[in-house]
Amino acid sequence: MRHNARVVADLLANLIDRLVGENEMDLSHTHVVGFSMGGRISGMVGQRIKTGTLGRITALDPSFPFLHPVDNAEQLDSSDADLVVILRTSVVSYFNPKGHVDFSPNGGIVQPGCDIWFYPSPVQQGCSHFRAVTLALEATQLGGRGVFPSCGCEDWESFVNASCPCSDTSNFYLTSYDGPSGHFFLHTNEDPPYTLPLRP
Repeated sequence: MRHNARVVADLLANLIDRLVGENEMDLSHTHVVGFSMGGRISGMVGQRIKTGTLGRITALDPSFPFLHPVDNAEQLDSSDADLVVILRTSVVSYFNPKGHVDFSPNGGIVQPGCDIWFYPSPVQQGCSHFRAVTLALEATQLGGRGVFPSCGCEDWESFVNASCPCSDTSNFYLTSYDGPSGHFFLHTNEDPPYTLPLRP
């Protein structure tokens, strides 16, 4: 799929432009969601739209550009939509620039239940990578804004050590977002339901 990423992005951007031009679709209410390579393609779609700016992109553990030739301008970032929300669950998304709102469950590298000691690193990372999808599904199924409460901190260590004031809090969900921007950290369970209350 990575060899066709630019083609897919061009086709989707053209489709959205046609829907705007012919059906008066409101770009400000258009939300593109993508996982892994799809998360990065979502950013490329936002860059290629000619009729305006996407309202929101939600990227679930988006991958970093690996296409040849590598074009860092194609990486997902906050310029690709009015609101870019990134859920980071593995090293796959580690090198991507920040969005407007970033959520890093359990530090965003290895997820609980994926960290079994006899799992080799690729298995742990694959498990953690796909956790982004299950977290998004749970956020959708539960449907409320009270799911996946998160604390705005500078980094994971500050969150774990309770050395950040947690003055900004947010929740990860896929409906319209009216929370603060920034980088948010949270704990989850290793099995569903994954959502947990914020630890004091």
